[in-house]
Amino acid sequence: MELDRGTDVEFNEPHSVAESLAEAFRPRPAAPGFHRRPMERTNALALPAWFIDSCRRAYLSVPFAEDGNRIVGVTSAQYGEGKTSVALGIATALAADTREPTLVMECDMERPSVADFLGIPEGPGLSDWLSEAAPLRVLQLAPLDNAFILPAGNRTTDGARLIYRLSESEVIAELRPRFRNIVLDLPPLLNIAYSSLACKLAEHILLVARYGQTSMADVQKSAHLLGRERLTGVVLNGHASKVPGWIRRLL
Repeated sequence: MELDRGTDVEFNEPHSVAESLAEAFRPRPAAPGFHRRPMERTNALALPAWFIDSCRRAYLSVPFAEDGNRIVGVTSAQYGEGKTSVALGIATALAADTREPTLVMECDMERPSVADFLGIPEGPGLSDWLSEAAPLRVLQLAPLDNAFILPAGNRTTDGARLIYRLSESEVIAELRPRFRNIVLDLPPLLNIAYSSLACKLAEHILLVARYGQTSMADVQKSAHLLGRERLTGVVLNGHASKVPGWIRRLL
């Protein structure tokens, strides 16, 4: 089976996470007379500076252990509330601030949106690896050199089985040595029946609510599903504060 991942790869058997990461980060061989092909990259992430700054404040509110990995999940009550853009914004802020390897892991396998959001070709990803159809596909998240993304891959209707398999695997444990920061883009809680299982992949969860759209009832239902121990905070998306930025930074 031939897979287009920046270079042709013959995939005959399931790869472990470590093997897939080694393959993803291995320099591509150069064709005679050509430069070596770099790692597959996304288009430059076009998020405004004020949005990145808001995402920075969100991740700074998470009580990460000082000597461990920073792992945070981002979810929402419903689709359309901006959880993916917040997850990408948090990863961008983390990578820029810490200068440490940072990974966005897209876990919404039934309605993946990262490929469209970043303007990259659809292709294999996490769901395909869990289905034993392809190795993990890791892309560099431009413009930063230390930010990466593991897309969900091809759309599937078997998300419940794949999330269960992911929760029972050692994927997160095997990603920890390479990535100090891991941001999980999780499925929305009230749209996907198995979303509560997916949220167990992270100890800390940020719930995205869109200003003027998300009802308080949905926020309360989502908080109940997550539990007080796992829900770290609520990110209000789409709210334009009338307080000047220089004053907000003093608050």
